[in-house]
Amino acid sequence: MRRLLELSLKFRVLVAGVAATVLVLAVVQLPSAPVDELPEFAPTQVEIQTEALGLSAQEVEQLITVPIEHDLLNGLAWLDQIRSESTPGLSSIVLIFQPGTDPLKARQAVQERMSQAFALPPVGSPPVIVPPRASTSRVMMVGLSATDISLIDLSVLARWKIKPRLMAVPGVANVTIWGQRDKQLQVQVDPARLHENGVTLTDVISTTGNALWASPLSFVEASSPGTGGFVDMANQRLSIQHVLPIANAESLASVTIVDDAGRTLRLSQVATVVEDHQPLIGDAVLSGGPGVMLVVEKFPGANTKEVTSGVKEALDALRPGLSGVVIDSDVYQAQSFIDTVLRNLAIWALVGGLLLLVVLSVALFSWRLVAIALTTILLSLITATYVLYLLGTQFNLMILAGLAVALGLVIDDALVDLERYRRALRDARASGKDASPLDVLAGAASAVGTPRVFATVIIVVAPLPLLFLGGVAEAFSKPAILSYVVAVAASTAVALTVAPALALLLLRNHEAEPRPRPLDRLAGRLFDRSVPWLAGRPLLAIGAVAILSAAALVAVPNISQQSLLPSPQDGSLLIHWQAEPGTSLPEMTRITTQATRQLAAIRGVRAVGAHLGRAITSDQVVNVNSGEIWVTLKDSADYQSTLKAIQGVLANYPKMASHVVTYPQDRVREVQSGATDALVVRVYGSDMGLLQQKAEELQRRIAKVPGVVDPKVQVQARQPTLQVEVNLAAAQKYGLNAGDVRRTATTYFSGLTVGQLYEEQAVFDVVVKGTPATISSPGALTNLLIDTPSGGQVRLGDVATIRLVSEPTSITHDSTLRSIDVTAGVAGRGLDDVLNEVRGLVESTPMPLEYHAEVLNGPIQARSQALQLAGLGLAAAIVILLLLQAALNSWRLAGLVFLTLPLAAAGGVVAALLVGGLMSLGAVMGFFTVLGLAARNGVVLAGSFRSLQTDGEPIGQETVARATRERAGPIALTALATAALLLPAALFGDIPGAEVLKPLAAVVVGGLVTSTVLALFVLPALYPRLAPLARHELAVAPAIG
Repeated sequence: MRRLLELSLKFRVLVAGVAATVLVLAVVQLPSAPVDELPEFAPTQVEIQTEALGLSAQEVEQLITVPIEHDLLNGLAWLDQIRSESTPGLSSIVLIFQPGTDPLKARQAVQERMSQAFALPPVGSPPVIVPPRASTSRVMMVGLSATDISLIDLSVLARWKIKPRLMAVPGVANVTIWGQRDKQLQVQVDPARLHENGVTLTDVISTTGNALWASPLSFVEASSPGTGGFVDMANQRLSIQHVLPIANAESLASVTIVDDAGRTLRLSQVATVVEDHQPLIGDAVLSGGPGVMLVVEKFPGANTKEVTSGVKEALDALRPGLSGVVIDSDVYQAQSFIDTVLRNLAIWALVGGLLLLVVLSVALFSWRLVAIALTTILLSLITATYVLYLLGTQFNLMILAGLAVALGLVIDDALVDLERYRRALRDARASGKDASPLDVLAGAASAVGTPRVFATVIIVVAPLPLLFLGGVAEAFSKPAILSYVVAVAASTAVALTVAPALALLLLRNHEAEPRPRPLDRLAGRLFDRSVPWLAGRPLLAIGAVAILSAAALVAVPNISQQSLLPSPQDGSLLIHWQAEPGTSLPEMTRITTQATRQLAAIRGVRAVGAHLGRAITSDQVVNVNSGEIWVTLKDSADYQSTLKAIQGVLANYPKMASHVVTYPQDRVREVQSGATDALVVRVYGSDMGLLQQKAEELQRRIAKVPGVVDPKVQVQARQPTLQVEVNLAAAQKYGLNAGDVRRTATTYFSGLTVGQLYEEQAVFDVVVKGTPATISSPGALTNLLIDTPSGGQVRLGDVATIRLVSEPTSITHDSTLRSIDVTAGVAGRGLDDVLNEVRGLVESTPMPLEYHAEVLNGPIQARSQALQLAGLGLAAAIVILLLLQAALNSWRLAGLVFLTLPLAAAGGVVAALLVGGLMSLGAVMGFFTVLGLAARNGVVLAGSFRSLQTDGEPIGQETVARATRERAGPIALTALATAALLLPAALFGDIPGAEVLKPLAAVVVGGLVTSTVLALFVLPALYPRLAPLARHELAVAPAIG
C-alpha cells in the first residue's frame, strides 16, 4: 500500500490528469445512462395466452388450458411453478422458473414444447408466447380519438399503421390496443328469413367462403385456393395475378347463392351484409369520450427515456398522415415520474452541496483544504457512478440509495485523510527537519491505510445478509448493495491515490495557518472540559448508554411493520375498478365514462383515461366487469388533498370496488401475490362443487384445533351463464346430433370466420353470424331455429335444455390442478404445534378419487428464510468482531467497540419514528452508514488509546482526553458535513424521489448524533474502566494506530 501511495505522490500530475479525464468522460457519457423507477424484480417467467372469443371459463379450461398444461408444459426444464387462469375467452398460463434461469433459455424451452400446439382443438386463435416485459413494463399510454372517423376506422389505423411503427422503436416489447374494433365484413343471417328463401345456414357459409380467395374451412373449395401460375413465352415469363373483385359489403352482397329450388339469388336477398366489428373483450374511455387506447410496454432493461423519446418521435412522424385524429399521450408516461425525481434530486444536491460547502469553509478555514475535500468527495461519487454505468447498470431508486448510504463514508475518507495530511505537514515544518513534503505525506497516508482496510472490510460485510432476503426484497437489495460497495471501493481508491496527490500539489508550499480554526477552538473548549470530567464518572457514561438503549427499545415497537420496499410517490395514479361479475361492457363503459368526467373536474388532475376488460396479449387477465382508471396529476397539485378528492369521487360509486395505488406499487403487489396467512390448506381436485364441499368440511374440522383463529374458505367469484345441454333423444328425432346443434348456435351467436379480405396491407375477416335481433336476448337463444337434414327447422329449446346457472368467472390452476384454499390465523399456540396437528387432521380426512389436500409450507419457508437471514446476520456480526480483534489485537477492545455499534444506531431508530415510523429498505440501508462510521470511529479511537498505552503512557483521564481531542475534529467534521449534505433530503416532504432518500437521510442524521456522542464521550469514559489490557496484549502492537 505504501508503494501505491508513493507512486501516486511521485506521479501526482498524472494522477490529477487521470482524475480529470474520468470526470470529463463521466460528464459526457452519464446523461445517456438508462434510468428507471425500480430495478427488475419479477422472477424469470414466460406467459402463454390463447384467445378463444365466445368460450366460457369452463370451456376455455377444458379445451385449451388443460391440454397445454398437461400435455405440453408439465415437466419443463428449470420450471419452479406453473399457474394458469381461465376466463371467458382467454387462457393465460404463467410459467415461473427457478431463480437464476436464463430468460432466453426458458423461452426457448417453452417454444420447443409449444411447437406441438397444432394438436389443440381449433376453437380459438393459436397460443401466443407473450413478449418478455420489464417488471414495470408500461412506458406510455396513448389515447386516440376523432370526431369524423368511426371507431372501426380508428382501430384500423391503430392496428395497421400506428402499432407496427411503434413496435419498430428500439426497446418496445409490446403494444396492446384497448377498444380495438377489428373491421369485419359480416353476413348477418336470420334463420326464419333463410327458411323463407329455401336456403340453409350451411349454404350461406359455403357460398360466402367460396366467394373469397381463401377460407380456413376445410369443407369448402376455397380451403385450397391454389396459385395463379405463369405463362412462359419465348423470351419472357408472365405471372398471372387474380384480383379479388370483393372489396366491401356491397360487392359481397352481390354474390349469388342457389336455393333448394334451383333459383339464383343474391346474398343480399337472404342475408344482411354489413361492415361491423367483433364482440368486444374490452374498451377504452378517454377524457373526451370514446376512443382507442394504445399501451406501450418495454423490454426488461430497456432505457425508459430512450423508449419514450422513440415513441414520441414515431407519433410525431405519423401525425401528418393522421388528419383528424387526436393523439393524447398524457394519460400515462413513466418518464414523467423519472424527470420529476431527477429534478427533485438536483434540488437536493444543490441545497445539500451548498450546506456542505458552508460547513467545510467554516470548519477547514482554508480554500485549499475545501477544494481538496470537495474534489475528492465529488470524484469518488462520480467515479462510482461511472463504474456502474460501464458495468451496464440500470440506474434506479435503489442504486441511488446505495450511493446515498456511502455518502458518510466517502466524506469520512476525504476529511480524515485531509486532516492527517494537514497535521503532518504542520508538524514537519514546526520540527525544522529537512523532510520533503512527499515523504511526509507518504508517511501520513500509509499510517491511515491499515485502519482503512479493516474499516472498509467491516463496512462491506455489514449489509451482505440483505442479499439473502429472497423474492422481491432481494431484487431490491442487490442493486443498492452493488452501488454501495462500488462507492466504498471508489472512495478508498480516490483516498489512496488522488487525495494525497492533490494534497501535495496544493499544500506543499502552503504555510501552516498561524491561528487556530474556529472548529478547533470550539472542540478544544468542549473536550478539555467534558472528556476528563466524564472519564472520572463512568456511571454517567453508562447512564447515557442506558438512555440510548431505552429510547431505541421504546421507538422500535412504534415503527410500523410495513413492507420494506419503497412506494414511489408517482404523479400518475392507478385505480382498480370492478363491478359485480356479469356486468355488461356497455354498462361498465357508461359508469366509467361518468366517473372519469368527475375525476377530470378535480383541481389538480391533468389527464384521465381508462381501459376496461382486456386487450390481446395485454397484461390484464380479466373479464369486462373489471377495468383500470389512470389519473395523471399536475406538477403543482397537492398530492394528499388531490388523492383525498379522488377517493371522494370513488365513494359515490358504492357498487363499484375501487382501490387507488401507483403503477409500481401495483406491479410489486402482483409479483408478491400469494397466500400470506399463517395457516393455508389447499384442496386439489376437478369438480368445483365437490372442491367447495371438501373445503368447507376441512374448515369445520380445522376450526376445532386449538390455536386456529377464524378459518375461512376462499370465495369463488361467479356470474350467471346460459347453459345449453342437448337432449340426444329429442335431437335424434330430427336427425340432429349434439355437434350440429352447437355449431349452429355458435355460428349465430358468436360468428364463424369463413375467410379473409385483403385490402392494401391490412387483413380483415369475413364472418357469418346472426342478426342483432336474432341474438338479442336469452329468449332468442331458446327460439333459435336449427336447420334439420329433412329441410325443416326446429327450435333450439325443443332439442336442448337451456338454463341459467351460476358459473365461476375465473378458474385458476396451481400445478395444473384446480384448487380452493382454506386460510386461518394462529394465536395462543406455537405455529409448529398447530401445523403438525392440522397436517395430521388433513391426512385423516377422506377424499374422493383424484382429490387431495395439503398444508402449504409458506409460513415454514418464511420462518426458515427469517432464520437463515438471522443466521447470516449473526455470521456477519462474528466476522465484524473478528475484524475488530484483528485491527486492535485485543478481544476486550474489540468487544467494547463492537458493543457500541448497535447503540450508535439508536438515534437512527428514533429518527425513523419521527419521519413517519416507516421501517423501509431505505431506512435499513441508512443504518449501515451509521454502522460504518461508528465502526471506523471506534477502531481509530480505540487504536489510538492502545498505541499510547503500548508506548508506555498510563491510561488515565488526561491521556484519553488528549487522544480523543486529536480525533475529535475529523469525527465531528465528518458528522457535520454528512448531516449538512443529507439534511435537505431528511426534510423532504412527500415528493417523488424522497421515498428512499427521506427515511435513509433521517436515519443517518439521527444516527450521526448518537454515534458521535458515543465516539467522543462514552467510549473515552468507558475505556479506562472496561478495557484494561493484559501484559501479553501490550507486547504486540495494534494493527492500527
